[in-house]
Amino acid sequence: MNIQTAVDFQKVSDQLRRDLRSIGYNPDLNKMFLNIEKMVSELSKIEVLARRNLKSNMTLDKVNEINKAIDHLEKLILMAKIMS
Repeated sequence: MNIQTAVDFQKVSDQLRRDLRSIGYNPDLNKMFLNIEKMVSELSKIEVLARRNLKSNMTLDKVNEINKAIDHLEKLILMAKIMS
């Protein structure tokens, strides 16, 4: 699952929440999810500035960082599913 804008995160967020609920309570993975949500909030602020300045490339680094974090969390969830 990847995002291109902060708005795209809603679908990804729903899926990640379902996956996290399916493995039971894991405080570390929940903390990672909350950190990703904070990163998306920062992305949203950057997107506003990018639209004002007409520079869409301002968001690329943050989007890549968030996509890497999402991918890492998905892998950890998969490992937790396999272990249980």
